Amino acid sequence: MTITVQSITMLPSLIRVVAFCLLSVAIGPLSAAGLPDPTRPPAFITGAAVNIAASKGTTASGSKGLKSTIISKSRRAAIIDGVTVELWAKHGNAQLIEVNEGSVVLMAGKKRRVLTLFPSVKITQKKH
Repeated sequence: MTITVQSITMLPSLIRVVAFCLLSVAIGPLSAAGLPDPTRPPAFITGAAVNIAASKGTTASGSKGLKSTIISKSRRAAIIDGVTVELWAKHGNAQLIEVNEGSVVLMAGKKRRVLTLFPSVKITQKKH
């Protein structure tokens, strides 16, 4: 192998290119490590935030009330105060006895309480 003047002058450029490639390979995964997965469902659906919030005595969503209803062929549940409550399960001292598309019914003793998804919206029948 012969070393020429041209190969000596290109050596610093080659070292810079190799160093850049090595740093890119080493730093690339580190910069992406802190980013959340955009395809992952929200934590309140997976239950992770519910468990964390329950241990801290707070709600996952930060507010009280009915946040969502879950209705499928095999399951009926509601997210109330940031906690997922299955049909017939207890929420505080009340039992979830009914899950509808826009509301749920809780029963505490003989007291019946209806929670709606949009409490400030009044639904009326259209007159024909």
